[in-house]
Amino acid sequence: MRRRPSICDACARLGKRSNPEAQSSLDRWIPYCDAFPERVPREIYTGQFDHREPYPGDNGIRFELREGGESVLESYENSLRRRREREEGQREST
Repeated sequence: MRRRPSICDACARLGKRSNPEAQSSLDRWIPYCDAFPERVPREIYTGQFDHREPYPGDNGIRFELREGGESVLESYENSLRRRREREEGQREST
């Protein structure tokens, strides 16, 4: 299983450290950054929240585009757009 594109993937602040308690390849790495030095919240890292917006506990530190990250950011934005379109279609069909 592959996770959705995340804003973290294009962020200059993202770091990863080994997870000694990993149960599978999906939790092999712990994502962290300046805003979340212990661990990036799952909601952000899995692409469910756009961290260009404030998030509780981020201390005002948000997304910063990494050099060469434009195409990754575009993939994330396309993913957001498709999700919104699906949600709108579901609302219209009910």
